[in-house]
Amino acid sequence: MTWLRYVNLSDEYERRARFLPGVLTVIPLFPTLLTAGSGILDLKTLLLGGVGIGAVVSVGLSHLASAMGNRIQLILWPQWPHDSPTNRWLHPSENETSGQQKRIWYRAIKRLVSIDIQAAIDSGESIETTINDAVVALRHLFNGEEKAERLRRSNLDYGFARNLVGLRSVWGSFLVLSTAVTWLAHWTSSKGSLEMAVVSTVLAIVLLPCAIYVLPSYVRIKAQYYAESFFGTLTAVDENASNAYKGGQW
Repeated sequence: MTWLRYVNLSDEYERRARFLPGVLTVIPLFPTLLTAGSGILDLKTLLLGGVGIGAVVSVGLSHLASAMGNRIQLILWPQWPHDSPTNRWLHPSENETSGQQKRIWYRAIKRLVSIDIQAAIDSGESIETTINDAVVALRHLFNGEEKAERLRRSNLDYGFARNLVGLRSVWGSFLVLSTAVTWLAHWTSSKGSLEMAVVSTVLAIVLLPCAIYVLPSYVRIKAQYYAESFFGTLTAVDENASNAYKGGQW
């Protein structure tokens, strides 16, 4: 859509990881909108009908999703980025990955971005800072890499999950509000619809427990998948660089 370019939402990450969770957040209000006589078309027109109000709402939803996603990220990993899976797997004191695997990664990182994590460990430098410097440098290196497609997909999946869970207090409140309004309308108004009240109730019964007990674990799993993709990309890019060097292309 043309208007997406005007509001910096033409980027796939902006659309899928930020804007889409924001849009999904307002879906629990649909039964209330229908009960009140507001058609879905009106909401669609608001969101998609040009640069004006639709653009403002879209940008607002995108930034709200990002802000709330950052908040839940700090709740799940209080020392972010140092306790994130990507950084943690490189830490010598962690046992999620073997020492042998870490040393392979350390050598690859040194070759690719000239940051020597093993030297920092041996010299007593700040390991967390060195690891984070390496991870940041690698992310820049992987940007645009052909072999980083899986990493890009994992980043989208993690961003979407994080931001959707970050917004759970918003869409959870909308679920409660929608349930209360649709049942009140059913009991007191001719516009009230039993079907809409039942839909709101079912959504609340299913989604509210998920928001509390299921979705935070889902974010952690997606973060693990991102870490796996990150180190898979590291291995692939390092092998490609080594082969190019051996083939005399450097």
